[in-house]
Amino acid sequence: MKKNYLLFSLCAIISCGTADRDTSEFDNPVLVTKMVQDGDNFIFSYDGAKITEMKNTTENWTRVYTYTGDLITKYVDTYSDGTVDTTILTYNSNQKITKQTQTSSDSPNSSSTTTYIYIEGDKIKITQTFVSPGNTKTYVRDSYTNSDGSLKNWTETVTDVYPTVTYTGTGSLQNIVYDGGHYPFKNVTGFIKMLESEDMNGSARNLKEYKNIITYSNGGEESTIFKSTYEYNNKSYPTKAIRDYYHSNNQPYKSEITTYEYNHL
Repeated sequence: MKKNYLLFSLCAIISCGTADRDTSEFDNPVLVTKMVQDGDNFIFSYDGAKITEMKNTTENWTRVYTYTGDLITKYVDTYSDGTVDTTILTYNSNQKITKQTQTSSDSPNSSSTTTYIYIEGDKIKITQTFVSPGNTKTYVRDSYTNSDGSLKNWTETVTDVYPTVTYTGTGSLQNIVYDGGHYPFKNVTGFIKMLESEDMNGSARNLKEYKNIITYSNGGEESTIFKSTYEYNNKSYPTKAIRDYYHSNNQPYKSEITTYEYNHL
């Protein structure tokens, strides 16, 4: 069974220039070795501070990472049923992500492509296109960043094209709220630069509040809204995160708990 996890969801966001290494722990970086997320157990393997593998021992699938220098340029998910999902990432000379493509062996005619255009100081245009037989859906986001390079907010338009009808939508991501604790994977070489989920947003801090709502011309809606709370150890790395999800009318509908273990904390 495939699932989209908080840390590794397929909704691409943004790439920024935030430092991805805790220099105070350069020689012996703090690294996540085990994570339990929404009931699934993950273990992580490293070569120094470079991540080599993430294994879900509950559902029996594995993600293997490939580096070019200090940048993660490919990762491959292999599932117990033989399905293989491949993600390719490219970067510019400033080590900022410029393109991400995702394909799956069980859907050879489907793909996801995200491009990033750096327009000026704090603005990035992100275009994400999902293609499948009979449907093409494109999100165009005018994104802004904070002074530390982390994602701040965006406005967006959506075009959802079918053979006989096209739906359009508009939406926004409100200002993201961060806290002061360390992002668990901040010390993994190249990890923050991938930036492909709500949590991987160019910040070495943790996300507290996130609210993205899109409304469509036919009256439909899609949204991602949540608030997170954290329990920290004495080094300000989270040992537990509780994420509460909400509908756009502010009614809660689920909670997810993630716990972390580290190599030397």
